[in-house]
Amino acid sequence: MLIVGVSNATNAQESYEASPSFIGMGGLVVFYRTQGPLSFRTLTPKELPPDATIMGEVRGRGCQHGLSVPLSAALRPTSLSGAYGDGGYLKALEDIRRNHPGLTGIVDVKVDLHLLSILGIYRRLCTEILALGFR
Repeated sequence: MLIVGVSNATNAQESYEASPSFIGMGGLVVFYRTQGPLSFRTLTPKELPPDATIMGEVRGRGCQHGLSVPLSAALRPTSLSGAYGDGGYLKALEDIRRNHPGLTGIVDVKVDLHLLSILGIYRRLCTEILALGFR
């Protein structure tokens, strides 16, 4: 089990704007089964357990994929599209756990979203986590 923790700061403000990151598809969507990140809280380096040992930098990634096939070459083209994949935090954390056996948890987490689009036909949206791992 990987510990990502929940901060117990007493003065923490519990207000934020949630913005889910799902891959966008257009035209006639025939299939759409994706997961994307919404929110994620973790420990800060000051909240590490006293016996924790920092292992160094760890990375994980989860991606959503989309395909859009043009049906016409008009001014307002129509396309058939679909999307699939898990670009959420759980998938990225599973990737970290798989690549770093023996890891107890992570702190100092940074999250990036990377979008790749090739001519609007193929799209990939990845959630990438960079953190410090500890035992």
